[in-house]
Amino acid sequence: MEKHTNVVYRETQRPRQILWWVLILLPATFMWYWFIQQIINGVPVGNKPAPDVVTIIFWAIFGIVFPVFMLGLSKLIIEVLNDGLYIRFVPFHFKYKQYLFKDIRHYESITYSPLKRFGGWGTRINFKGEMVYNINGKKGIELRLRNNTVVVGTRKPDELKKALELVQRTQ
Repeated sequence: MEKHTNVVYRETQRPRQILWWVLILLPATFMWYWFIQQIINGVPVGNKPAPDVVTIIFWAIFGIVFPVFMLGLSKLIIEVLNDGLYIRFVPFHFKYKQYLFKDIRHYESITYSPLKRFGGWGTRINFKGEMVYNINGKKGIELRLRNNTVVVGTRKPDELKKALELVQRTQ
């Protein structure tokens, strides 16, 4: 993981919505049930049960790896550095996505509906070509760039805006 120096502002968000947890844990629970029934108890699951190897592979992926990645490792990192705003959605982005001040025409603190405007949470693009990075909540900073609009979900929109203003004033 690359580390940034001269970080003026940093926020790390983790998923908190119940729906997120349910969508991850429901299939994981079924995989554990399937694994325990078929491998441990020796009772095949379904009319045409999968071979034990397939059961073990699916259990390992969707019962262990997927929940750990999605619930344990998922986080949105927002940083303001001297040259711009940096965003990384772990584990999906391997590098920070950078929005340099020279490319930002305007920014403002907003309240928005992630479902209505973007169809949900995560990294998304809507029909207008606007992009969002959010993990929960409905507050954010809207960046108007030269060619498009980017919304960054944050729990602290006023602090993020102040950090952006502070860095731009010192340039």
